[in-house]
Amino acid sequence: MMTTLLKKIHATELKPGEFPDARQTALDWADFLQDHLPREQYQKLRGLIEAVPRDTHVLHGDCHVKNVMIQNGETLLIDMDTLCQGHPVFEFAAIYIDYQGYGELNSEDVTTFFGIPHEICAELMRLIIVEYFELKEEAAYRAILDKARVIGYARLMRRTIRRMGHTEQGKQLAAYYAERLTELLDCVDSLTF
Repeated sequence: MMTTLLKKIHATELKPGEFPDARQTALDWADFLQDHLPREQYQKLRGLIEAVPRDTHVLHGDCHVKNVMIQNGETLLIDMDTLCQGHPVFEFAAIYIDYQGYGELNSEDVTTFFGIPHEICAELMRLIIVEYFELKEEAAYRAILDKARVIGYARLMRRTIRRMGHTEQGKQLAAYYAERLTELLDCVDSLTF
């Protein structure tokens, strides 16, 4: 049901500028990180995001099990404040953050939020991606996940610096996200699929 809903959302096209542009938002995140990443890593991150084609298809921006309700056998989305338009990589980045990213260092954070174990959240994310793209190979799943993780780590790093950057915990968390992002930037050459 979740992948059918995502495909339906992503098939809806708008006029340019009707909703916020996910690509521009991600570019803003990258620009925020300019002083927090090595110059070559910042440039690669920004270049990867700039290379994502402008897209006017609808994205929910926070599509997870707590934002999907079922009424009379039909799925309904709630929490529409994150609606935007853009390439699906930005949607899958948000899905990665919700189901896995927030819990990488403390799985209890995700377990507490969703009320289900972190391992099941990770499996839900995997199944959503596999079914959405009709994937048969683990390597194809990993490639899509890594593209989403690039955007996800940039967003998580920015969020951490803005909210907790002055604290020791915030500095450690931002350094963790920067390290993961740097590892991905060394091997990801495109964010599109």
